[in-house]
Amino acid sequence: MFSSYVRTTLVFLLIIAASITAQPLHAAMDPRFELSPQTLEATTTRKPAAKSGRHAARPRSRQLPQNGTIYTIKAGDNLHKVLVRHFGIKDNETETLIEKICRKNNIRDIRRLKVGQRIVIPAFDRKAEGAATVYETDRVASATPDVDAPEATGRAFSLTPPSVPALDGQETLRQIKSVWDRVVPSKSELSKPLTLHSPTFTLTLDPQRYPMYATMDGGRILVDRKKTIPPLIKSLIEEKEPSVHIVSESPADTRQLLATMLEAAGFYSVEENFNMEFGVDPKVTVHSDFKIEKAADSLVNQDVVLLNNGRQPLPTTLRGVLKKEGFTVYEPFAAPGPLIVRPARNIGQIGISTQPKMVDAILASLAVSPERDRSLDVFGADDNGISLSVRADRSFVRGGQKYVITRFDGDAVTYTLFRILETKGYRVITLDRQDDFRKSTEKILAGMKIRNTYGRHDLIREEGLPYSVQMSGFWLDDPSLPGGSLFLTDLAIDQVVRSLLLENGFNIYTK
Repeated sequence: MFSSYVRTTLVFLLIIAASITAQPLHAAMDPRFELSPQTLEATTTRKPAAKSGRHAARPRSRQLPQNGTIYTIKAGDNLHKVLVRHFGIKDNETETLIEKICRKNNIRDIRRLKVGQRIVIPAFDRKAEGAATVYETDRVASATPDVDAPEATGRAFSLTPPSVPALDGQETLRQIKSVWDRVVPSKSELSKPLTLHSPTFTLTLDPQRYPMYATMDGGRILVDRKKTIPPLIKSLIEEKEPSVHIVSESPADTRQLLATMLEAAGFYSVEENFNMEFGVDPKVTVHSDFKIEKAADSLVNQDVVLLNNGRQPLPTTLRGVLKKEGFTVYEPFAAPGPLIVRPARNIGQIGISTQPKMVDAILASLAVSPERDRSLDVFGADDNGISLSVRADRSFVRGGQKYVITRFDGDAVTYTLFRILETKGYRVITLDRQDDFRKSTEKILAGMKIRNTYGRHDLIREEGLPYSVQMSGFWLDDPSLPGGSLFLTDLAIDQVVRSLLLENGFNIYTK
């Protein structure tokens, strides 16, 4: 009997097992809410990184290598960004180190670095500079990387202890918020934590770790800057609070973070890499990372926002011009750069239309003081007491060479006499009476053999600068000129363009 009971029991258990195998208990569960050990780990305390080699890397106090570190310039780089992003140097410490870099690499203008150029980042001891110790840390793989840490090349150098870099991300978000609150009207208390309730659960997110920003339709943007919100929590938020948009971008890439936030904000229009031109010749072009139209009537109401991610601020002059046109500029990360000493760059602005005075102005820009209406001997007095001379409008000596400038009046005899002067060592420059500024200048420069190019030149255009200036004229290159170069133009230079040119180290001489 016992044996029969056992057999019956075993058969019953086998039937139950087959039923369970055919219909898994989790088959009816939404796959978004399935849990895995990795998912749970994201919300718990981080596990220590696996040890590599003999022991795990630990922060140790030491200076950068004595001879410095070699860095190769990439597209979009500037020294400030390289030091902050790649070497973890704080904003208020970059100026001192930039001066050392310029001296070490013989850099005269930090805004003229070339892609592929290799520079030496010299050793920088913060103790010697009155700051903290220099830390050097090996890059160690971890289950959840610190996305706020600066990008490294080879070894990661940081001038703050490894536990601090998260503060940089918080500061970035704080600066964005200071601008965001002025652009997007807030209709909710964003400082309060996001809390979701249901009969079965309560979910709360720390607003310090997951800050929120308003959207145009009254919703909220939640920034997951370290990508630590698990899929389960995201699904709960999306299902229970669809007005919340989760942005999972690192503050280390501020441009990408801003682009993603602007996309989620519900603006009428967002345009990246926006350019706005003022004038024709000279022409000023303002470069902005983002142009934002809040609503369909923003242009009509002159309520357009320009948002820049770069650290080079727009000059006050340009901000005022943009304001008059209905554009409000926000630059959350802009800070004045270090003082740059540039070689002399001179502009000669010729504002005279009459040809004789215009010629004098051109020559004055070339540091030439001619004699006017001088009589030059074609033949000296001979035994017969006969002499012959010709009057030159302008004559001068430059670099040991004798020059004559004359206007051709159609008289064949006068033309022949000046040709004879050439045989006596004079270089004759002949102008026609109808020659304008461009034609007269071309003939004078060609006669004096001064290298030049005429066209619309980029007087101001540098990587990372949020504006540029173009103007037509002659660009001269000659060792005898002050600074070795000169820009000549007859165009009027208004106050805005003049201010920008002066701010960028140009000297303007009006003739």
